[in-house]
Amino acid sequence: MKTIGIMGGMGPMATVDLMKKIILATPAKNDQEHIPMLVDNNSQVPDRTKAIMGLGASPAPEMVKSAKRLMMAGADFIIIACNTAHYFLPEILPQISIPVLSIIDVATASIKEKGFKSVGLLATSGTVRTGLYQKTLEANGIECIMPVAEKQHLIDDMIYDGVKAMNEDYDTTAVRELLAEMQAQGAEAFILGCTEVPVAVSMYGLEGTFIDSTDELAKAAVKFAKAEISDGTMIA
Repeated sequence: MKTIGIMGGMGPMATVDLMKKIILATPAKNDQEHIPMLVDNNSQVPDRTKAIMGLGASPAPEMVKSAKRLMMAGADFIIIACNTAHYFLPEILPQISIPVLSIIDVATASIKEKGFKSVGLLATSGTVRTGLYQKTLEANGIECIMPVAEKQHLIDDMIYDGVKAMNEDYDTTAVRELLAEMQAQGAEAFILGCTEVPVAVSMYGLEGTFIDSTDELAKAAVKFAKAEISDGTMIA
């Protein structure tokens, strides 16, 4: 089996969620049948959304440090416990010699396989601004519905003031109303396009038809570690 390298800390709870989902996705009968994981929980990576918005330092230097530590420690490939961070991969990939499995690609592949034609995107403002999901979904014939501009902050606030702040009592009333609005606009399902959003769904009991990007990445990582896939989802 290949060893999975997890570039984590963005945020820490999302990293743990990804690890748990890898374990749950592994068909193992004992400890030895589980897949080796190396985790770099680098909580010092600057905020990705702030960097994209021009309000903070680039996360790329710290991401490179994480990637190199994982590579030197023996990881055979890397997965990243953050959707927004994928925007900075062009700066990271030339500096490492192992592949990275894209959360954007595997989530989109799952949406296509499930037959959804229109999905709502629940992600950070940074991910929305980059167009990472919009471009990939549209290239696969899938409509991407986003929150109206004046309500995007509701998702950001839930991520930052709710999950990242470990606020279990965060009020998600406005988020629930937003999901209903996006459904009315034609969203057949929602892609959880930030690794904190699946945590929020569990923490706050949000309801809907969800495509969990973290879970899709976990399942794809298990298959790749077992050499069961080679379907073009890798970023070379």
